[in-house]
Amino acid sequence: MDSSKQATLPDKKAWPAGLAHPARQAMSLQRRILLYAQWLALLVFLLWTLFPLYWLISTSLKENNEILTSPPSLFPRHLSLAGYQYFFANFTAFLFNSVVVTLGSTLIALVVGTLAAYSLSRFRFPKFIFGLVWILILIIRMTIPVAFIIPLYQILKGLGLYNTLLGLIIAYTLTSLPFVIWLMVSFFSEVPQEIDEMGLVDGGSYLKVFSRIVLPLVAPGLAASAIMAMLFTWNDLLFGLFLTANEQAMTLPVSIVSFITQYATLWSQLASGGVVAIVPMVILIMFIQRYLVHGLTAGAIK
Repeated sequence: MDSSKQATLPDKKAWPAGLAHPARQAMSLQRRILLYAQWLALLVFLLWTLFPLYWLISTSLKENNEILTSPPSLFPRHLSLAGYQYFFANFTAFLFNSVVVTLGSTLIALVVGTLAAYSLSRFRFPKFIFGLVWILILIIRMTIPVAFIIPLYQILKGLGLYNTLLGLIIAYTLTSLPFVIWLMVSFFSEVPQEIDEMGLVDGGSYLKVFSRIVLPLVAPGLAASAIMAMLFTWNDLLFGLFLTANEQAMTLPVSIVSFITQYATLWSQLASGGVVAIVPMVILIMFIQRYLVHGLTAGAIK
C-alpha cells in the first residue's frame, strides 16, 4: 500500500526537465504576486508623499490667475518664473539671515554639546548632579518650543538682543543643544575608555585626546546631530515670528508667511519661496545621507 502511494506521487528529481514542477510553479507565482504587491505599495506611498512637493513646484511655475482657476491644472499651461524673480529681487536678505542663524546655532550646539557629552560619558559626577543634568536635558527636549517664547522674549529684550541675529542664534541653540548632547553621549559611550587612557599615557592632554582621537571616531554622530539641528533651525517659524520685529533679523520662513495678507495671497510667490527653502536642505542631506542614516541608527540602537 505504501509503495503504491509512493509510486503515484510526483518526484521532483524525476520530473521532465522542460516542464516546471507544480509546487515550484505555485511558489514562484506567490513570490511574484508578493513582489508586485510590494512595488505597488511603494508606488502608492511615493505618490502620496511626493505629490505635495510636485504640486508646490508646479504652483511656483504658474501665474496667479492660472492657480485660481477651477478645476486646477496638474501641469502649468504657461511656464512663468515671475514668482522666483520677485522672491530673489526682494527676499535675498532673509535667505542670508536664515543661513547665518542656522550655521551659527548649529556650530555652537555642536561645540558645547560634544564637550558636554564627552564629559558625561567619561568623567564621574555625583549622582545628584548627574541625575539633575539629565533631567534638565530631557525636560528641555520634551517641552514644546512655544513654552519658551515668553521667557526668551523677556531675556532677549532685557539683554538688548531682541530682533537681532545673535538673539535668534541663542534661542535656537537652546532647543538644539539637548538633542546634540543626548545623541552624542551614546556615540562617546561606544568608544572604549582604554583609547583615552592610551592617549593620556603617550603624553596627550584630555583636549588632544578628545579632538584628535575620539572625535574622528564619532564623525557619523556629529553629522547626524548637525543635520537634525540645522533642519529644525532652518524650518522653524515660531521663534523667528515672535523674536523678530522687522526685516533686520527676519528669517526665510517668516518672510514666506508675509505673502499671506488680509487682502490677498500671492500663491506663486508663496510657492516659489517654499521651493527655495527646500532646495538647500535637500542638497545638504544628499551629500551626507550615509552619515545621517548611520548616525541615527547607531544612536537608536545604543
